[in-house]
Amino acid sequence: MNSTLRLALALALILLGGCGTFGQQRTQATEDPNVQVDRVLAHYRATLASGLACQTATEGWSEPVDCDGLLREVMQLYAAFPHNERVIMLAAVLAEQSGRSPQAAYLLDQLLGGHKPRPEAAVLRSRIAMEEGNLALARTLLKQQIRLNPRHPHLYETLAAVHYLDRNYAAALHSLSMSERVGAPGWRAAYHRGLIYEQQNRNAAACQQYRLAAAGNPQFLAPESRLVSLSGGAACNPNAAALGG
Repeated sequence: MNSTLRLALALALILLGGCGTFGQQRTQATEDPNVQVDRVLAHYRATLASGLACQTATEGWSEPVDCDGLLREVMQLYAAFPHNERVIMLAAVLAEQSGRSPQAAYLLDQLLGGHKPRPEAAVLRSRIAMEEGNLALARTLLKQQIRLNPRHPHLYETLAAVHYLDRNYAAALHSLSMSERVGAPGWRAAYHRGLIYEQQNRNAAACQQYRLAAAGNPQFLAPESRLVSLSGGAACNPNAAALGG
């Protein structure tokens, strides 16, 4: 369920780009850590918008984007403003993208330690826990945040990924249904539902879900790849009887 796991980074950037889920007070622009966060974030977003990754030269930039360098800069900002939650979140994102997952986890744990609604931090922290094989921690963090913020679709989607990795497919399907109920796009839920059905060898049902995902978002190419992979069997014959999920 890698596409669900990659939601973590997008969520973190949504949080950082906002004027403040965390509502830090602003001082003069030259002293304001949020201004510095916005500058680093704009640089980093330009990289993502170009479809490129860290250490890769981007069109319009004279030098490669250096996530390590950006991280060092943000960690200096963190040393000066250790309680600014946007600074902590940006440092965690850059640490994770630079391959420093333990450092990212430490920073995210600071945001999550107060047991307040911090869904974006929980999703990214859960991703790290899943990559480490700690499904129990990921599940605990997500369920705690769902109790605090029960209408956040990405929490349910990420919890579905945890259940998927744990081979608890019934629970994964339930979490996907909940994510749709609170606002997740149907095409994304359909794609993940297709992955679950494929693991259950319910290929006809999987193909139906992949078609729904492709129709719902033609720019999302992953469902077409799965359909091609399954096209050798009768399950993906468009004339076959549709199976519900």
